[in-house]
Amino acid sequence: KGSVDKMIDIAVTALTMKATLEDIEDMDLAYAPPFSTAIHPLSHTINILLNKISGAFGSITPTDYRTGKAEGYKLIDASLNPSITGAPHLDLTKVTGKVADYSLDDKLLLVCSKGKRAYLLQNRLKHFGYTNTLVLEGGSIFNSI
Repeated sequence: KGSVDKMIDIAVTALTMKATLEDIEDMDLAYAPPFSTAIHPLSHTINILLNKISGAFGSITPTDYRTGKAEGYKLIDASLNPSITGAPHLDLTKVTGKVADYSLDDKLLLVCSKGKRAYLLQNRLKHFGYTNTLVLEGGSIFNSI
């Protein structure tokens, strides 16, 4: 919703200047709380890309998921309210250590509605020693599971 010209202008300026992700990751872009988040969506996107490149954020694309690249992974519903039929639910706020049903090297595919809670759960699980987690990009809103 809304005009996209500002977003396009920022991206085109960066492309024209041949800017790297590192060149634009700390740009202080204007925002207006009624219309946008405190962290500009482009800055947020850059942070996600840098986390993916560095390996800090492990994810799987919808295409890779559909073609079976998540085979062997246990699907975990990370939604605020459980919404994936048949999938076990893990509440981010209740994960305070090792999770009883999963070993530290289990392959876990974390899915929520948009991907944010799955990402936060992934970070928490990594903190407690889990080594093999993926987040489904776009969550369940943009994908059929």
